[in-house]
Formats: sequence, C-alpha cells, structure tokens
Amino acid sequence: MAEYPVGATARTFEVIESLATLDQAGVTELADRLGCSKGSVHNHLATLERLGYVVRQDGRYRLGLRFLELGTRVRDDDTLYHVSRPEIERLANASGEAASLVVEEGGEAVFLYRAGDGATSALREGSRVPVHACAAGKAILAHRPREAVDALLADELVEPTDRTIANRSELTRELQTVRDQGLAFDREELATDRRAVAAPIVTDDGHAVGAVTVSGESPGMSGKRLEEDMPGLVLSAANSLTVEQVTTD
Repeated sequence: MAEYPVGATARTFEVIESLATLDQAGVTELADRLGCSKGSVHNHLATLERLGYVVRQDGRYRLGLRFLELGTRVRDDDTLYHVSRPEIERLANASGEAASLVVEEGGEAVFLYRAGDGATSALREGSRVPVHACAAGKAILAHRPREAVDALLADELVEPTDRTIANRSELTRELQTVRDQGLAFDREELATDRRAVAAPIVTDDGHAVGAVTVSGESPGMSGKRLEEDMPGLVLSAANSLTVEQVTTD
C-alpha cells in the first residue's frame, strides 16, 4: 500500500472501494484481495457497519445507502449540475443517445449527470475515467493552460484501448485541434465498442468548467451521424449554457 499520512484511513477506503467493485464480499475475500489480515479487515468492516456505511447480510458485506446520501448532497450543491440538467435531458431526447455532463476532478473526468436510453451502459453517474481518454475530458483539457494540463496528467498515460492517445506530443496536437474546432471526439479510445463527441462549457476567458457529451455504440455513432449530426446538437447544448447561468443561478 502506498504511504499516506493516516494509513488506517487509506485502508478503510481500500475496503470501501473493493466492496464497490465486488458488490458484496466476505472478510476472507477482502483480506486476500487487499493483502492484509482478516482481523484488520474485520475491524474496518465492523467500524463501517456501526457508522451505517456498510451492511452485513449472511456473513457478507455490501455498501450501505449512506453513501447515496453523501453523493446526492455533494451533487446538489453543484450549480453547474442544476443549470445543465435540463439541457442534458433535451440533448438525450434529440440525439437518441446517452447525454452527459462531465467535469474534471483530481485529473479524472467525472460523469456528474447522465440521461437517455444509453445511460445504462458501464458508465454511470459518478463514474471516473482517465481525462485524456474520453471526448469530454479532452474538451476540458483543450481549454486549460498547458501547465495546468501537464499537472493534471500522470507521468505515464493509461491506455484503456489500443486507440487511446497515450503519447504526450500526439495528445498536445489533438488538444490543439479540439481547441480550434470547439469539439472533441472519442473514437473507441475509452471503450472498444463506443464513440462520443463533446463540447466544452467555457467561461469568458476560455476556461472550461465542464463539458457536454453524447456517446453511443459504435455502429450507430459513425459517418455523418458522428461527424455532423451529433456535433451540431452537442455544440448547441454547450453554447446554451452561459457563464452567467453557471455562476449566478
């Protein structure tokens, strides 16, 4: 385990994240996964259970709904979420695909809100993905200063698929194209069976506070539909979200 100021806290969150991945698990399974003693895992689980963040059923543990309360509260305090939600829903209806509001946090692209029939894919509200590997993330990065982009990206860029742009020089050129066009594309860079198009939500000084994106399965997101139809819808949605709305509503 990496070194943290409070190692016990880090271990607790490793237990939480493992439960999120596994849906439910027993003490032995978690201990094997985390490479620590069963006694240690049991203590973390018992504490989380008493606090209401973990539920035990038939000797197995799962995350509790207290996390839903916290996540909902955090999102409800976000002005961009409230302003953008109606436009994201309109975009989903117009496109017939999954439409999303995406923001950057900690060097990752976070799906703050999703709407549409395709929103039941592996990506869901709260999903965090490499910011350089999705259309929305590239739309945001393209409207950030170069030094800020360098600070956000890891030393070695992960490659979710063999089409992900993981070379820094190539990514820099890609971001310049995105900035010039006002649009970013994901051509199976995040997942081999999905494509997407995104446009940034920018302030008056050109800083991106988020992005609007439409994504769908590759067969339906190709040709004119990907290159012309979807970009028009996405640009219209992003342009309708003014900085005054985001900062004052």
